[in-house]
Amino acid sequence: MLVHTIDLKFEGRGGAIGAFLVEGPGGHVLIESGPESTFEALVSGLGEHGVGAGDLAGLFVTHVHLDHAGAAGKLAAEGVPVFVHPKGARHLLDPERLVGSAKQVYGDRFERLWGGMAPVPEGLLTVVGDAEIVSVAGLEIEAVDTPGHAFHHHAYAVGDVCFAGDAAGVAVGPSGFISVASAPPSFHLEHTLASIDKLARRGFHELFLTHFGEVSDVGSHLSSYRDAVELNATFVKQRLQEGMDAESLRVAYQAFNLEQAFRHECSRNDWEILEAVNGAEMCADGIRLFWEKRAEGET
Repeated sequence: MLVHTIDLKFEGRGGAIGAFLVEGPGGHVLIESGPESTFEALVSGLGEHGVGAGDLAGLFVTHVHLDHAGAAGKLAAEGVPVFVHPKGARHLLDPERLVGSAKQVYGDRFERLWGGMAPVPEGLLTVVGDAEIVSVAGLEIEAVDTPGHAFHHHAYAVGDVCFAGDAAGVAVGPSGFISVASAPPSFHLEHTLASIDKLARRGFHELFLTHFGEVSDVGSHLSSYRDAVELNATFVKQRLQEGMDAESLRVAYQAFNLEQAFRHECSRNDWEILEAVNGAEMCADGIRLFWEKRAEGET
């Protein structure tokens, strides 16, 4: 098996969003489609490896957020079968509600950032459950249920290699700083920690992050990410206990993360990439909503 990372050059930046072309003995599969806005970059990247979009034996999306699955419908239009978590399938079949919610958040920036999202025809969509193994292109691909960032999140295991989506955080560049993937509305602290532990128990040799690229020291990365999740969740909880309002919390959380990034010698360019794909203010909202729901007995 060979894994080729395709840099989708989101917003013209390298190292922000990746898709992974996995070469098996019987063909190629793709892990993550990226957004529709980067579809041309995806097709170009596939072409560099002699693969056309319609040549793919399957597309596996870790979850249905636009930066991971936005172009799934475009690939399905080329005849590519799409594999997804049971709780995400309805959004690929009919993405109208998902797109509508994103347009409310991003407004005039929506089309530039994400492009859109075409539906996946029912005949090309396959639901895969936790621990289910799909045989495609001569590969055995196992779905690993990993909620916390989203309730419809899978990591995918191929032997001792794991494609983690957002379950193992966001790490850009060489600094070692890991940004907590806690976008609203579905972030859940205990589920996130349990998913990290689940991946750690598997003893994977390699980990691939959609944001961004290969991690070779898997155990250290997952341990560091677990610490980061707990640290940032506690920070938000303490600010809420102090009575901080939502807007002030966004500013405080961003400053808290910027300080952490500075300690790791994260470059300005890498920080800007992090803000583009996992903005601190957005992540503050996700953790805040979790604690507010917990206080109301909803989680």
